[in-house]
Amino acid sequence: IARRLAPAPREVFPPWQGMQYLHNMFTGLPKFAALDNDRYPDIKWTKVREVLAARK
Repeated sequence: IARRLAPAPREVFPPWQGMQYLHNMFTGLPKFAALDNDRYPDIKWTKVREVLAARK
């Protein structure tokens, strides 16, 4: 049992941790009820295309 729960020799995380993450994401449990984006009016979203274009 311990071998199944422990990470593989070169892996950082055990297999069950990825499964737990996927379960939580698909159930919607970690979703915030309210976002406070209005508290930070000076912060603007950056599009992925802009970030990738700047890396050239």
